[in-house]
Amino acid sequence: MTGSLCVLEANFTKASLIVAESRIVAGLLLDGVDADAWKQKIESENILQARTKNTAKSYAAIARYRLESCDSTLWEIVRDADVAVSTQAVMVATLKFSPLLALFMRTALADEYRRMSQKLENHVWVSFFSDQALNHPNLAAVSAGTQSKLRQNAYRILTEAGYLGRQRSHLLQHVRVFPEIRRYLVGRHESEVLAAMECAR
Repeated sequence: MTGSLCVLEANFTKASLIVAESRIVAGLLLDGVDADAWKQKIESENILQARTKNTAKSYAAIARYRLESCDSTLWEIVRDADVAVSTQAVMVATLKFSPLLALFMRTALADEYRRMSQKLENHVWVSFFSDQALNHPNLAAVSAGTQSKLRQNAYRILTEAGYLGRQRSHLLQHVRVFPEIRRYLVGRHESEVLAAMECAR
């Protein structure tokens, strides 16, 4: 599905990759907890160790939406694999749920790697978003403040997934997709998500 044919939602304004929370939520999904047990775990027991109940509910919902865009095989990787592999599995779910971010990685970010740029400048996202807004009315209606939040979270996600250095300079780094993640994506014909994750090639 190409960027011009799919709906590109601005749906990553409230959280970055939230790997630790996603691992816990994957466990709940695999356990098949019902609505009451979900509320008990997230709100009463605060198993995500969030600062507030609203934050716990928000992170749990976001992690669930992302994970439910994939199948239970990925949930198992998220829950059971080591942190590095689990992080890439969470990235898979994030890109499935947020095609806008996947498109950015396949196009604008891949171009920066091909140019051998040292760092990812803010204007790269701004130009990408402006181009997409020409073809997607819903993006054209996004406020400047929300656009800024999207860029901030996009760059945080890329940092947590290893594509950017943790300094403010956003130095570009090369990422190798782990074999188990590659097998998962190839086996499900998720070529666009794999291309996004291999944007540094």
